[in-house]
Amino acid sequence: MIRSLYPIDLISLLLLPPKSPNQAKTRDGLERRSLLSPRALLEHWLPLRGRRYTWVSSQQGRIQSLISVRSCSGPAAWQIDHLQASDGERCLALLDRVSAFAARQGARRIFLRLPADSPLIDGARRAGFSPYGLDFLYRHPGDIGRVAVTFPQPYSLRPRSEDDDYPLFELYSAAVPISVRTAEGMALEEWRESRDRSLGLKQRELVLDKEGSVVGWLRIGAAGRVGFFEVMGHPSEEARLEMLVTWALACLSGKSPLFCIASAFQGQLLGLLGRHGFEEVAQHSALVKETALRVKEPHYAAAEVR
Repeated sequence: MIRSLYPIDLISLLLLPPKSPNQAKTRDGLERRSLLSPRALLEHWLPLRGRRYTWVSSQQGRIQSLISVRSCSGPAAWQIDHLQASDGERCLALLDRVSAFAARQGARRIFLRLPADSPLIDGARRAGFSPYGLDFLYRHPGDIGRVAVTFPQPYSLRPRSEDDDYPLFELYSAAVPISVRTAEGMALEEWRESRDRSLGLKQRELVLDKEGSVVGWLRIGAAGRVGFFEVMGHPSEEARLEMLVTWALACLSGKSPLFCIASAFQGQLLGLLGRHGFEEVAQHSALVKETALRVKEPHYAAAEVR
């Protein structure tokens, strides 16, 4: 039986079978988020923006599998960040329940990231999720000394502002292949809504500006001793990508370990990470499902007579 999570289930969550750990991965990949954390509980039981929804499959009163979804940066895009199922059939049933509910709520896209070798990928495909990209998680042991990094004129690195949305979307459109953009959003509003929503992680976003044009983007975050960054550069400014990576490493000096997520299409970045001593530790398959949109039934209306 699949049903919504109840407050009385909190103790049962601690007794989930250890053979079915959380398979869903998020872009930052830093925190081992628990549905028992204060933030997750607030998202469940209080009417906050970006509310979380969770379903469980139980048998003889014990929770056997679980799925939890939250909104991305906008209500039309959702992300599954918890998926615990022992087999593809349970996975299929949970994903079908989420899909039906998301369609009723007006969500247009549901994103899911799984380990590339996850046994749940088959169940996700059967539930209508389509793979559209491959992400690599790279790790560095840390203890990188401070390095002075300067950006020559006419380049400047500055904090991202609200006015940077459209320039960043132009950068995204130039740097990301159409197969990924089709999944994540071909239009500005779709791209805005599908971006990951920060969950309290200490992070900041910066843009590399060249005479008013955004030619690079950097996100740096930390959780305790762990450091994390993501980076994107314009194809015509590949020489500046190494400066962005070096600047990120300098900012994260003292953090250990360090992580970076790079997509398969970011060949130059993958090479840079290897030269800086990073090692690949995981591969994640990015999947998306477009839910059916509700269409109003046509009807007759009185015509205005003038």
